[in-house]
Amino acid sequence: MNTCKATLRVLFAHRVYLMIYLVFIGILMMSISWAMLTSASGSMSAVFESTKTRVAIIDRDSDRGDIATSMRAYLRDSSELVDLDDTSETLQQAVASNWVDLIVIIPDGFADDYVAAAADGDNPPNVDTVASYASGSGSMARMNVGGFLSLTRTALIGAQTRVDQAALAGMMNATGGAAGFDGASLDQDMLDSLPEGQVDKPDIKDLSQAAKMAAESASDTDVNHQIAVVDTPTEESASAADTAVSGFGGTMKTALYPLSLAMTICGSMILGAFTTGEVRRRLTASPRRMVLMGLQRLLTLGGFALVVCVGYLVLSIGLMMAAGLDPLHLSVGGVLMTFGATCVYALMTVACGFMLSEFGLSEEAANGFANIFGLLIMFTSGVALPIDMMPGVMVTIAKFLPGWWYCTAIDNALGFGTAAETGISVAGWSGSLGLVALFGVMFICIGLAAGRFRRSRPALAAPATTQLAE
Repeated sequence: MNTCKATLRVLFAHRVYLMIYLVFIGILMMSISWAMLTSASGSMSAVFESTKTRVAIIDRDSDRGDIATSMRAYLRDSSELVDLDDTSETLQQAVASNWVDLIVIIPDGFADDYVAAAADGDNPPNVDTVASYASGSGSMARMNVGGFLSLTRTALIGAQTRVDQAALAGMMNATGGAAGFDGASLDQDMLDSLPEGQVDKPDIKDLSQAAKMAAESASDTDVNHQIAVVDTPTEESASAADTAVSGFGGTMKTALYPLSLAMTICGSMILGAFTTGEVRRRLTASPRRMVLMGLQRLLTLGGFALVVCVGYLVLSIGLMMAAGLDPLHLSVGGVLMTFGATCVYALMTVACGFMLSEFGLSEEAANGFANIFGLLIMFTSGVALPIDMMPGVMVTIAKFLPGWWYCTAIDNALGFGTAAETGISVAGWSGSLGLVALFGVMFICIGLAAGRFRRSRPALAAPATTQLAE
């Protein structure tokens, strides 16, 4: 018990390292996880919201025929109308600065030309448009303007068309009544046999009524049905459960870096404090066995590492709930296996710290090794870079490091990711976890060999030794 208390006192005496490597680095990795969780939860929205384009309408025809007013009403639901002064400088600046996506210019005399073209059967005149160079939104808005003008022309000609009712009634009797005009039986011959109609010459008042009818059609739900988003699960679209599972696994993977730094450095300094100088000589002279005291120190650090893993698990679930993901989508077995993988990895980092302490590395050397080794593990494990973006050489190197197998164990435990090709795999999880544990055993064996080598040579183990004079 005294050994455990002494280990904890030495541990908290180095609380600066705990704050930097465990708390601050942990907050940084949690921030990255938060960004991924919020983006994943936002992508699940089932509400369709179209982006409105910015349209400016310049009327140089004094709103004859209510063309400008009706066009604004037609575009109001799909576009954001912007007011601009009709000056060359303003229009040029609006286009160059991307203030608007589309500028529509109704030229002088447009209404008169439109009415005349409808009366003569000619092609209608066009408005002048200038689309933004930054995106295709202006081109889409230009199509809406063309649709408004087409609807206006259809309403104008349809309202002015007259057909001889007697000739139409005679044709209907000849073809079997109204049933002959059913969509299934209507063909080109029937269309050609329809009686000729006559289009009365429209005026500006008729154009105004047609433009208003076209504008009203934009908000008529019977004509333009609202877009309904149907949540249909497919192989390509991730469900809420899949998003929750991937978010939880990704957050737990980010524990890789802070645990590697904090437990390796603290383990090296704390265990090294008991193996050098006067402290080691006093422990050697005590009646208790050195092996038992060393095991108690390792167990104490391992217990502290497990407490950190519990805290990381709680924070991961808390982040999921804050991001709007339901933790109930997670399977109990998957969570337990993921937590077990994190615990084994944390104990492996403690073993790495033990190895450094047995080598007798200084504080600076331990910091340097832990930072380089931690960065190497993070960038080859798939946490910092997607595995698909990693070159083959880096993937080969990654498979000789514990970080790769830690992430693979989580993938197999939750059934997602590159390593989980067949869903949840207990065999794959246990195999990957066994490799992580073997790394810890390897570090302990190397540390024991290094410690025995140093203690067998007093000049290396204790530079200042006491010699008795005869």
